[in-house]
Amino acid sequence: MDSAGTSEAAHCYIQKSVRCVPSGIFHECDLSWTLFILEAAPALQKFTLSRTRHSCAETPEDSVEKTNVVWGPSKGFKHFNLKRLGVQGFEEEDKVTNYIRLVMERAVGLKRIVLRRELPCESCHDFERISQVDEARRRRVKERLTQGSSSSVEIIVQQIR
Repeated sequence: MDSAGTSEAAHCYIQKSVRCVPSGIFHECDLSWTLFILEAAPALQKFTLSRTRHSCAETPEDSVEKTNVVWGPSKGFKHFNLKRLGVQGFEEEDKVTNYIRLVMERAVGLKRIVLRRELPCESCHDFERISQVDEARRRRVKERLTQGSSSSVEIIVQQIR
């Protein structure tokens, strides 16, 4: 099979995918680039981002460099099949909140958002960034995400122990 055939097969596979879990995303990176996956995969129903890659982790020589890709979705883009968005390694920060709100605007059939905290790093014992998610904080996160929105999406903020 030539490269055009391989590209066509990959495109067909992506278009039919119903679940996607991009992982190892550095906390410093903007998340809007991941919207290209939603655009490329109209059948996608579950989309979970994992931001649990810790900065102290050694990067294998053959892996890609840490790059902050800035990208915006096509104007007027809507996703009609996405039902669940998950963010593993959720931190209450503007870029993550803005990203989730952007997905809420684009994914018109979104029913549930599940936000999970990051586990402590075992290599460098970075426990300072990990904090308890109390009820007041859960409410604040939900309010920030739904402020000015008419969405009826269920937002679940989970504490990992």
